[in-house]
Amino acid sequence: MPKLIDSLPSFTRLNEKQRIELLRLENLKIKWQKENKIESYYPDKGPFRRELYKKHMEFFKAGATYRERCFMAANRIGKTEGAGGIEVVYHATGNYPHWWEGKRFDSPCRIMCSGNTGITTRDIIQAKLFGNYDDPGEALLPKASIGDKVPKSGIPRAFDSVKIKHESGGWSNLFLRSYESGRKIFEGVELELFWADEECPLDVYSEGLMRMATTGGISMLTFTPLRGLTELVLSFLGSEFRPPETKK
Repeated sequence: MPKLIDSLPSFTRLNEKQRIELLRLENLKIKWQKENKIESYYPDKGPFRRELYKKHMEFFKAGATYRERCFMAANRIGKTEGAGGIEVVYHATGNYPHWWEGKRFDSPCRIMCSGNTGITTRDIIQAKLFGNYDDPGEALLPKASIGDKVPKSGIPRAFDSVKIKHESGGWSNLFLRSYESGRKIFEGVELELFWADEECPLDVYSEGLMRMATTGGISMLTFTPLRGLTELVLSFLGSEFRPPETKK
């Protein structure tokens, strides 16, 4: 998108009052772009147009049909930010793009985002969604959508839960937890969405599914299978990948 001042024949031809106003508008535009980063993802055209991200589009679309999805791929290809994080924002805010073919929630959601440890959840998931702890809003979640924040006990500069403004007028609840706490992360919580970034223990994943049994919720896993053919990995790959002695 061209800058406002570049769209005029000559900035120098404007009088002082016009220059000040144009610069004010330019600064407002830059501020809006920083606080609404999500709007720049998967555009219709350009070098980052969404048709180039076929696997990501397939992953999103599958959410309309399948309760469980797994984005299992190599490192540094956009699993956390470009797949899991993006979808969390759409569901939390209810602000779906015009091209969206995946699952939709028409009302506020209860969403749990989880990682390996409290530290990695803070440094990876929280950072992708919120950005700066002291002044969140220049990352995936729009600044205007971020409501009350509850800090996490025992981990500095980490959120335990955050209210996210939903298009319907209510507030989604976004929880940030870690697998190191085991199944306890789900105590007293029903969910519409469970996102596990990095492979989680099978019992934790199973408990997450149970928390969506009556809500019509969905699960997402985004990870690189660094631990090999674990039971969780095999549950998505199918029996043809099992060693002969373990096939049922």
